[in-house]
Amino acid sequence: MTARAASLGEAARRLLKCDGSRLVVPLEVVHDAQKLSLEVSDELPGLLREPKVEVGAEIGVVRIWSPNGLLASIGGREGDLAIVWVPVARGEIENVWNDFHKIVSDLLSAGYPGCIDCAGPAAVEPWDEAARRAEF
Repeated sequence: MTARAASLGEAARRLLKCDGSRLVVPLEVVHDAQKLSLEVSDELPGLLREPKVEVGAEIGVVRIWSPNGLLASIGGREGDLAIVWVPVARGEIENVWNDFHKIVSDLLSAGYPGCIDCAGPAAVEPWDEAARRAEF
């Protein structure tokens, strides 16, 4: 598994475990993000609030927020090690978003987060953001 795929998988898992999250996305992916939010809502009826989608001011950057703070940044500058950061080259956000959406959809289809071992071994091991960033 590539570093990018692993990081996108961790960002997807964090999104799916969070009630009341926000997806702050660039205009290029806002419609697809709204579809993803509905998909999450349909597949996880136990969530009180599905991910809210907002258009962000940063071009080519997706931010995933929980009510307690930033969970992940797809694109943008490298941030704190408490968040999942996925570097994205200029003009590549739509392709990376499509990969992220597929991972979220696959996890939902498998029954995540209520399933056992459906997200693979990486989901049960502690996430090491520093090690993952060293792979980029």
